[in-house]
Amino acid sequence: MVETKPFGSWTSPITADSLSKQSALKFDLKIQYDKSSGKVYWTSAAGQEGGKVQIFSRNADGSGKVNEILPAGYNCRTQVHEYGGSAYSVKNNVVYFSNFSDKRLYKIDLANPSDIIPIVPENPLLRYGDMSIDEQQRFLVCIREEHFENETPKDVINKLVVINLQTDKLDQAVQVIAEGCDFYAHARLNKDSTKLTYISWDHPNMPWDSTRLNLADISFEHSFQITNDKVIVGDKIEESLMQPVWASDNTLYVISDRSGFWQIYKYQDSDIQLLLPKALEQEFGGPGWVLGDVDYNVIPSEPSKLICMDKSDLAILDAAAGTLTKLPSPFRGVSFFDVAEYNGKQYAVFAATSAYKDAAIVSYDIKEQKVVCHLKESTAEPVDEAYVSVAEEIQFPTKSGGIAYAYYYPPKNPNFQGEGLPPLKVLSHGGPTSNCSGTYSVAYFYWTSRGFAIVDVNYGGSSGYGREYRNRLHKNWGIVDVDDCCDAALYLAEKGYVDREKLTIKGGSAGGYTTLASLTFRPDVFKAGCSLFGISDMALLAEESHKFESRYIVKLVGEYPEEEALFRERSPIHFVNNIKCPVILFQGEDDKVVPPSQAEVMVKAMNENKVPNAYVLYQGEGHGFRKPENVVRTLELELWFYGQIFGFPVEGIEGVEISNWP
Repeated sequence: MVETKPFGSWTSPITADSLSKQSALKFDLKIQYDKSSGKVYWTSAAGQEGGKVQIFSRNADGSGKVNEILPAGYNCRTQVHEYGGSAYSVKNNVVYFSNFSDKRLYKIDLANPSDIIPIVPENPLLRYGDMSIDEQQRFLVCIREEHFENETPKDVINKLVVINLQTDKLDQAVQVIAEGCDFYAHARLNKDSTKLTYISWDHPNMPWDSTRLNLADISFEHSFQITNDKVIVGDKIEESLMQPVWASDNTLYVISDRSGFWQIYKYQDSDIQLLLPKALEQEFGGPGWVLGDVDYNVIPSEPSKLICMDKSDLAILDAAAGTLTKLPSPFRGVSFFDVAEYNGKQYAVFAATSAYKDAAIVSYDIKEQKVVCHLKESTAEPVDEAYVSVAEEIQFPTKSGGIAYAYYYPPKNPNFQGEGLPPLKVLSHGGPTSNCSGTYSVAYFYWTSRGFAIVDVNYGGSSGYGREYRNRLHKNWGIVDVDDCCDAALYLAEKGYVDREKLTIKGGSAGGYTTLASLTFRPDVFKAGCSLFGISDMALLAEESHKFESRYIVKLVGEYPEEEALFRERSPIHFVNNIKCPVILFQGEDDKVVPPSQAEVMVKAMNENKVPNAYVLYQGEGHGFRKPENVVRTLELELWFYGQIFGFPVEGIEGVEISNWP
């Protein structure tokens, strides 16, 4: 029997505790196949004590058990560019990884896994990531990021280095092979380790603005030698080049957005050539926020064939034929590709979600065109399909006169119906050059199964819709994103989907800024807000941000301090008196991307202006919460907070003080 209860108070089997055990954090995920062992390796922080990132492995065909590689006391994670990614690599049954606590690189020979050996000198101010190893395991190429005590962003130095794996003299093991650029990424060796390619870029560009592709000759006798290192693409036009991949025949593939959309090319005749007859108005890759993203890969035995995504479908891109062929699969989102050739069969291995299933590590038989197995299921508890809200992509008109995009998730619970219309959670993603994809999300079902509607907004500036759409945010951060999030909420209210008097907005990091800016600059739209490590003061961001994003603000807003008045105009901190609704803020004490000062000045100003607010500071957390107990607390407190604002009952959750609340 269906019971009538207020939206937001419905009983749901999806608990906050179950969400704390969810599948791999994107920033820490990497999938790699090791042909010598026939095993697929991946990383995940899911359910690990203290948010530890573990390395797992399993046979490519799904046989055998899942193995954990790292013993207690080791954590596979890097903070290069602060966001990290690609913190390990494996070759011939030997794993090389960055250990989070001391920042050193180690190796583990899996024939003797208890013997963990450092391969670089001890120095906690040096960070390493994005490794590439030659076939004979003589050397390893990676990024090294050097930090300093009491540093400013301009002090941090990024270089490309090679590590000699054949010496016991660690003080002589590391050699710099490229320096002078602000950033490096995607250093990749060809099959016979005679060529090296890598991506570099300089401030104020971000990797989705303008980058360069380098190519060099290399050799290794007793030491590493690099010659003829030069820029081969990216020095003539502004384009975002990323994810170079070598095929087994030494063809070099790379993604570029020179057509206006990220497409796959090959390097040939001193330039890159499009693989398809014409560029499509869709993206084959995403923005380079983390190291080691792999949005496509090459089939080793067929070097002209690439496994990739065709919009939301798995596909084969045949470079020789110039064709793109969809493969049958149940997936709506796929990433972190590798290709395994195991026991005479070819498997695409990747992370995937479907409409009714959470993220898993999947092995897919390319010839038979079917899923063989899930090498690793999500660690989240499975959700009955009766509680799964399937996203609908919507387009809506914006204040600027254009069209923006979002994914709408309606409330869904077979046991309840609401009274009137549901409250709405507007989600403003981070980046701001990131995006949402409308895939399965247990975190969203936590809310929809309790009677909330959700709209996940791809506001102007989001990736996935081409360079022109990304560039809508240039000089317009705090305007375009705010209007698009507000307009999405109002559109759904006008359509009669949600309650106009119960609109809320939530976001983290840059999305937290959009949340605070929406509450400040469009104060008549929302009735409550939730900011996770959000930016409140543009000037503080310009002064305190880490190196990777320290000049990003130039593209989004302008030069600081030259345009200080504009920074003040876009900063919520200076217009707190405009806010008309309660706000809850969550923050990590160790956050270097958006320091706690951003939340603290906002809380102080809200208290001075008698704006109802609650503030939660987590010790030992950085940019994004990893400890399971903090993931649980954040979700439950946010639900409790909305219950106080909208007057629906929330039981079993210990609340916090809401300052200035009657």
